[in-house]
Amino acid sequence: MTHEQAEKRAIAATLFNNTDRYADIMRLPHHESTRHPQMPNGERAAQFAPFAALTGYHELLAQSSHRLAQQSRLPFEEDQVLQQHLRDLARVVRTKPKVSLTYFDPETGETRTLETRVVGVDSATQQVTLVNRAVLPFEVLQAVTFI
Repeated sequence: MTHEQAEKRAIAATLFNNTDRYADIMRLPHHESTRHPQMPNGERAAQFAPFAALTGYHELLAQSSHRLAQQSRLPFEEDQVLQQHLRDLARVVRTKPKVSLTYFDPETGETRTLETRVVGVDSATQQVTLVNRAVLPFEVLQAVTFI
């Protein structure tokens, strides 16, 4: 975390976590009207439905997801090389080999490279387990290089 990020978090914590100004009302019971019955949650949410500000948002997410999935796929020849490297890695995994793993991060849409030791390769679950117990699915891997 950079100094700037740490500073922003400290400011946010000061602004949003300090409830001292409301100490006098925090322990008061929640007001319930004697005139009007409480509206059910389903109706409360429905009253805002006509104002759906994010119309089309789910379609946009689906399109982005599809586009990112296409970016993460390797050409056939590169995929064959990757599969061979994974088989080689599985054969020597007991030695906890140090490797460079290039993988596609679907959350950010970025390709990342990580130097680490591998402690497990599971063909059944299609996952590589790293020394820190993090798990990478085969489907996000783009390259495996022994160091």
